[in-house]
Amino acid sequence: MLMNKKVVDRLEKYFSSYRPISYRKGATIIYSTDEPNGVYYLKKGYVKMNTISIDGNELILNIHKPGSFFPTFWAIGEKPNSYSFIAMDKVTIYKSPKEDFLVFLKENPGVLFDLTKRVLSGVDELVINITHLLAGSSEDRVASALFIITKRFGEKMKDGKIIIKLNLTHQDIADMAGITRETASLAIGKLTKNKILKQQGRKFVIFDINKLDNITSY
Repeated sequence: MLMNKKVVDRLEKYFSSYRPISYRKGATIIYSTDEPNGVYYLKKGYVKMNTISIDGNELILNIHKPGSFFPTFWAIGEKPNSYSFIAMDKVTIYKSPKEDFLVFLKENPGVLFDLTKRVLSGVDELVINITHLLAGSSEDRVASALFIITKRFGEKMKDGKIIIKLNLTHQDIADMAGITRETASLAIGKLTKNKILKQQGRKFVIFDINKLDNITSY
């Protein structure tokens, strides 16, 4: 879902009163065992929201992009934090005290409404992914993960293909699909052989998103 520019501008104005903080690629911003000490606004870079599955494997539940803030469940839902937030590349964030941010949201209902839409959209994507985690083959799971990522981070090129503007490893795809890296690589290889996608450096190019969608549909 595209971010509302007016909402992003308001968030930028609010958070810019706090000093910027940088994290290197792979750094953990918030641990799942931590009580967060503020609300983080992502100015630059990408941050993945992780949990640990029952079998002890890492699972990516969401990827935050510039203009988003976290952890929302803790900040607004008043739920204890149980997720890790990890920098996928070099990131720049601003951090606000929770109480101040809640006052800001109450004074800016448009920002809260935009957040609600984004959260609902994210829940819908999560439900789709969970459906494939429970019943889909490894190819279904990988296709579902890539379809969701393409819808969120894809950019159409002149030739009609879509490039995912986010560096992703096979391990990242595996962690989104809830499978091992080796299994994810095999599924990616099959999708590549079927001319549905290709890798271009650290980025994925989708030839036909409709074909990718068809794999994810029952």
